[in-house]
Amino acid sequence: MGKYRKFLVHSFWVLNTVVAFLLGVELGTNSISENFVESYNQASERSKNSNGLSLSFRRTEINLPQDEKTITDKTNQLEVIPKGLAGRVKSPSSSVENKSIYDSPSNRAPLSKAEIKSLVDLAVKSSDPIERRKAFDRILEEIKSESFTYEQAMNIRSAMHHGGANGDQWKTFDYAWGANDPASAVAEIDNIPEQYRRGFTSNMLPGLASVEPKTAIGIVEAMEGEMRKQMTGRLIEGLADYDVNFATDYVIEMAENGDPNIAQHMKRLAKEVLETTGLEGGLDWVEGLEEGALQASALRGVANEYANDQPEQAAKWAEQFIDSDQNSRMFGEIVREWGDQEAASAWVDSLEPSQGQRDAISAVYGFKGAKTPEKALQEIQSMPQSADKDYALNGFISGLAGQDGEAAVAWAAEINMPGMRESAMVRAAKQYYKQDSSATQEWFVASGLPVEAWYQISGTTPKLD
Repeated sequence: MGKYRKFLVHSFWVLNTVVAFLLGVELGTNSISENFVESYNQASERSKNSNGLSLSFRRTEINLPQDEKTITDKTNQLEVIPKGLAGRVKSPSSSVENKSIYDSPSNRAPLSKAEIKSLVDLAVKSSDPIERRKAFDRILEEIKSESFTYEQAMNIRSAMHHGGANGDQWKTFDYAWGANDPASAVAEIDNIPEQYRRGFTSNMLPGLASVEPKTAIGIVEAMEGEMRKQMTGRLIEGLADYDVNFATDYVIEMAENGDPNIAQHMKRLAKEVLETTGLEGGLDWVEGLEEGALQASALRGVANEYANDQPEQAAKWAEQFIDSDQNSRMFGEIVREWGDQEAASAWVDSLEPSQGQRDAISAVYGFKGAKTPEKALQEIQSMPQSADKDYALNGFISGLAGQDGEAAVAWAAEINMPGMRESAMVRAAKQYYKQDSSATQEWFVASGLPVEAWYQISGTTPKLD
């Protein structure tokens, strides 16, 4: 009887344990599953804003009939969250992507203020360069659309300002505005705050000139002084985009009207023609110009750009102009752009004696004066007195002055050609003044230079006893 009672007691506790176990499994499964999904979803939400590099997953439970939800037949699915560059999580709920603003122009509505801000933020701040480019290109596409408005332009500018857009982005946007909505872009010149007006006009003007050249010309010709000089260069850039022949005729007309900066403007035009038409087109253009001072300026501009990319080919091309003293300065341009100075020196030595060779010699010794002044000076001193020696000294001084202005002004006085000597002395003294203004003033008193030269050297009115 005692044994039977003990058996019943033990059986009761065994049965109780089994029931508790089964209840625990069912309740525990639901609790574990619910708590796991809830906590993981919270972590997953946090991962959307994380810059971590680990692969992110979201675990979601597939809905099954209630009677099939057991510890053994629960099914879980891994959903991979897409990653950007450097493993950064890309949120699938991006407002930019969801609103289909990258669709073709015919399938989308005009950009709203919020969409513009999103695009500008991407264009300025995204860590993905492809995403930055794509977003900014979309902004430019909007400017080209027929539905583009002044309000959108203001929204873009505001977003760029607050987002910290860089100079190239401002330059591109303002150009595009002037080219695609010239009326409102021109009106903005008077509306924009004064501190931004010059920069905006400089950026926008080439775009305007590329579609409305006469309007752009009228704006620039109403300006004066330094402002007009700067904006003329920007105008020429846009006129070349409009039509190279039109731009050339305009610059020639400026020369006929006595523009004091015509050489600079012609070099600017040469650069723009090369960018617009390519090397072959640029060479054909400059060789087709009428011989004279304008062509000489254009040749210098073309030689500079050509030698920067292909110095050997530029050197061979330039040799056809060696007999023209007027075109001599292009040879110096080629030497200054030639990265291999030994090759440049060998080329200069191979040229026939001419003004072009002398200008090239000056450029060669400009480099030597900056890099190996002692050796360069020995070479110059070994030369017989001649125009070549004066040109070598002239170049040497330009290279030396940046590091030793005192020595440069002393050697400048050794040049025999009067005009070149004074010019070299002033050029060297500008650097000397930056290094020691008091010593430069003492030197100037005994230099023999005219009093007016002091302003060229120092930018100040002379105060000499």
